[in-house]
Amino acid sequence: MRFSQFFPLGCAAIAALVGVAASADDATADKWYQVAISSSETAYVNNNAIKLVGDTVEVKVKENFTAPRPAASGGKTFLSTRTLYRLNCAQRKIAMSKTEAYSGADLQGDVVQKASRNDRNLIWMDAPTATVFGEILDYGCRKAPTAAPAG
Repeated sequence: MRFSQFFPLGCAAIAALVGVAASADDATADKWYQVAISSSETAYVNNNAIKLVGDTVEVKVKENFTAPRPAASGGKTFLSTRTLYRLNCAQRKIAMSKTEAYSGADLQGDVVQKASRNDRNLIWMDAPTATVFGEILDYGCRKAPTAAPAG
């Protein structure tokens, strides 16, 4: 018998603490790595989804919030988001490409809000060091694949 059969919650908690998915055998599962924590949120990046898009880096980020945040309409709240960000590493800028807000933590519950922007309409924001955006940018830029050589 496996240890996880006796202590399923303990294994999940340990897996979360070390930053790996509890279903490590599933190669297609999202694997979230904690990259930033503040008094109001914790941000995780999915290493499997970091890629180059033109001269920017695209990262998939899960953010868990310590308190419910209001959705844009409907009087609903959310505790987590999954967001596709674009990173301009050279200029330390970050832009939201697509986001979904979930009523529960860890992307659980109903999707209470969605938004997306095409490449021409991205709104670029500063990503200062020692901020959640800054930590997302630093991690994503450090882990981004390098462009293939021409020719």
